[in-house]
Amino acid sequence: MKLKLAAFALAAIAMAAPAAHARDDIQTYSLDLVRAHPDYADKLGDFRFEFGDRIQGQVIATTSSKRATNGINKKDQDACVWAMLSALIALRDDALENNATSVQGIKSIISGSVYSSSTEFQCKSGFTNSQVSLQASLVK
Repeated sequence: MKLKLAAFALAAIAMAAPAAHARDDIQTYSLDLVRAHPDYADKLGDFRFEFGDRIQGQVIATTSSKRATNGINKKDQDACVWAMLSALIALRDDALENNATSVQGIKSIISGSVYSSSTEFQCKSGFTNSQVSLQASLVK
């Protein structure tokens, strides 16, 4: 009986161990961190991005981008900035494919909640990765 109880306790501890390390944190960061990243100018140049609710021009399509990056042995902020940079590259590529001249009305979408800001973005970080999810309008 003691052996069965010990085996049950060991199994319960093993199943709970991953949950002890699991996390799902939503953080808010300044867009200036992304713009200051050394790869921003090189990868995005002077392509126009507008964050928040403001849209000027003719909307030709809507788009979204969800990008994640490995967060192991990285600060959440560094991983989130890289994920955001990757998401912006995807939005820019989608705009160019659709002959748009800018991406506007960019908003963060985390777990179904919309976050709109002209100065900040949101990122979700877990134990192994960080993720940015955006929705936006392609504008001519």
